[in-house]
Amino acid sequence: MQWRDLFTMLLCIGIVYWLGKSLFMGRRRGGETPLRGKLSTARDWLEENGYQIIRVRERGEWIGYYGDKSFKKSLIADFVVRKGPKYYAVKLRQPRDQGVNGVKLRDQWFPLYVAFGVQGILHMDVDEERVQVVDFDWKSPPYVRWKTVFNRSLWFLVGVLVAMAWLHGR
Repeated sequence: MQWRDLFTMLLCIGIVYWLGKSLFMGRRRGGETPLRGKLSTARDWLEENGYQIIRVRERGEWIGYYGDKSFKKSLIADFVVRKGPKYYAVKLRQPRDQGVNGVKLRDQWFPLYVAFGVQGILHMDVDEERVQVVDFDWKSPPYVRWKTVFNRSLWFLVGVLVAMAWLHGR
């Protein structure tokens, strides 16, 4: 084994370690101040009820374009948690919240649901000790469903052809 082989192997191990750490260990923030108040209470409740906290105060951004104008909105989840195979974004009820309506579901929670790639949203009211699961489902028009089936079938056939060509060469 030459030194170049050893160096390449160590470099590959380092890259795999860095990728694994960044993907599976999450971001560690040193020197954080401890959570207080509602966030601390919500965190305790989530952990006591079997939720694994993945992220705290995670941010995303929604950007829309109309011609040469752009519109931006920050998306903030108080927590991103996991229970079993499902991930949830957690939003704590704010004192100024006036209740739930279609506008809030459509404009605030659905973008959060899509941006964070979760299976639902937990809306927590720490003062009233209530948790409500918000979930979304949509039905695409038939042409979109057929387009998806066609696209997936085409990729499957390409994979079969590549496998047959690879096996034929042996």
